[in-house]
Amino acid sequence: MKNMMIGIAATLCIASAAYAAMFEFACDKPDGVYALDEKATITVKVFETNNVPLETGKVKWRLNNFGDATIEEGTFDLSKGSNAFTVSGALNEPGFMRLDVSELNAKGRSVGTKYFGVAYDPYHIKPGAECPADFNDFWAAAVKKYDETVTAPIKMTKVEDDDNPKRNLYELEIPTVEGRTLYGYLSEPKDLSKGPFLSIVRVAAAGPATWGVEGDDKTIRMFVNVHYYRPLRGEAKHSKRNEANQKEEDKAWAKRYPVKTVRYTHVGIASSREEYYFYGVLLGINRAVDWLAARPEVDRKRFRYNSGSQGGGFGLWLCGLNGNFTRAVVYVPALTDLLGFRQGGRESGWPRLVEAQLDENKAAAERNAPYFCGVNFARNIKIPIRVEVGSSDTVCPPMAGFSAFNVMPSKDKEIHIGLGQGHSVFKDIHVKLDRWLIND
Repeated sequence: MKNMMIGIAATLCIASAAYAAMFEFACDKPDGVYALDEKATITVKVFETNNVPLETGKVKWRLNNFGDATIEEGTFDLSKGSNAFTVSGALNEPGFMRLDVSELNAKGRSVGTKYFGVAYDPYHIKPGAECPADFNDFWAAAVKKYDETVTAPIKMTKVEDDDNPKRNLYELEIPTVEGRTLYGYLSEPKDLSKGPFLSIVRVAAAGPATWGVEGDDKTIRMFVNVHYYRPLRGEAKHSKRNEANQKEEDKAWAKRYPVKTVRYTHVGIASSREEYYFYGVLLGINRAVDWLAARPEVDRKRFRYNSGSQGGGFGLWLCGLNGNFTRAVVYVPALTDLLGFRQGGRESGWPRLVEAQLDENKAAAERNAPYFCGVNFARNIKIPIRVEVGSSDTVCPPMAGFSAFNVMPSKDKEIHIGLGQGHSVFKDIHVKLDRWLIND
């Protein structure tokens, strides 16, 4: 079994555009990985926006378990002659320790908070909840019911004015539960006689639906959105019109299923497993994966998955549910360790599903959430897979990625830590893993 972690950088400099301070972090071990109870020392340097050492003001810091448990905290006065200070601490259980640092404004309030995390015995990080005994039976029955009741075919419409001369581009309309439709895109080489081709599936990251997919004359690529409205061509993902469409979808779902935090990712889970927003989405995309794998132009031995964040979470879901994939890369995966808060108050994986519910609905959401936790899908992943997490990622915390990785039965798996990385992907990791994905 391959278990490899790579510390990409020992320092990280992050600017805070709205405030004067910039912070540079470094820890005393190059890879940022520590044994339980081993003291980690983190050095913080504070600069002005022009990289000149900051000599005035105060900085507040808090060392924690990547969650509610405070290990140490304090303030540092920059006017005492130095722009650098050190903080030391340790964890006595597997996880990540995080340093939160912020500038104090004139009113003594924290502003411009930045983060730096290090790992403690990460290969023994446990998820927040056990797998339900009927997890696999539930999803087998869900797929069977979907196949029996959703009989409309996937509609494939050629985009005639696509300007890429090497490929044909199609819009996909994927039917799912309650008569809804998901939208995706398929790019395939113009000359299909040169196949079968390497095929790569991606699911969108969080946010509004987006139009199109990259493509060339050597690869079949399918990209699927998770929303029930048609994407706008030529619009940036977060354009005003896209954001407006997304807001309307969120409001409609939240009206039906009230939540504390209005977003598609949170709605329905407290009512039933079948009413959770992603239930029909996952079944529809699972159907699309089967449909793609059955096409004669597809090389079934080179059928791959590659995506990140929300799409990384779907990678765990799909690779644990669908038997077609032969290799996968998931970056900073969301939708996993959804009950992480049970482990000493550490942060749960995105989208903080239970935490987003109204108080009276949290117990029901907590019962249903494990059926959508990437950890439990990961228990079925046996294909070669690579996972990447950021040690400082406060969106999809690194513990969540490890909790899924650690339960995978795959004999060819690796996980990579981007030391100091937030919710993004370091270029050298990205290049390395993308190359591995496509090269046999």
